[in-house]
Amino acid sequence: MSDYLTLQRSLIKKTLVFALAAACICLAFNHKAAAKGIALGSIFSVADFKLMAFLLPRRLVGQRRGGVYFGLICRFVLLSIPLILAIKLPSINFAATVVGLLLVKAAVFYHFFLSKRSTPSAGPSRGNSSSQNNFDNPGCGASSAIVEQKRS
Repeated sequence: MSDYLTLQRSLIKKTLVFALAAACICLAFNHKAAAKGIALGSIFSVADFKLMAFLLPRRLVGQRRGGVYFGLICRFVLLSIPLILAIKLPSINFAATVVGLLLVKAAVFYHFFLSKRSTPSAGPSRGNSSSQNNFDNPGCGASSAIVEQKRS
């Protein structure tokens, strides 16, 4: 499995663990609406992250400008759905939904800055043979691997 997919899965797992922990804490304090909001926001945040990861290789290869804007609009619509649901349904806490939407960002921050087992994301690595002795492509991590894969 490529480093790109491994990183995606690791970040999604961390996001879902954070969401589960936060929802359990809310349930322990008898805040069911907040637990629902965190769960709803984190599910849509993970879906947005997967859509962004799906669109990234197309963006790096040079997709048409209209396709880039369409992907961006799809992501905005996807993130607006849980916010609208939280506004319309009184059984879902709006602030907790926003926190759930931000959990992927918290997982990325934790993975790259606080975790001791974070994967290297830039520069040549010992395990990546495509980045060794390749000074023509000063890319970073997964993006250079995707561009290299498209070239061959």
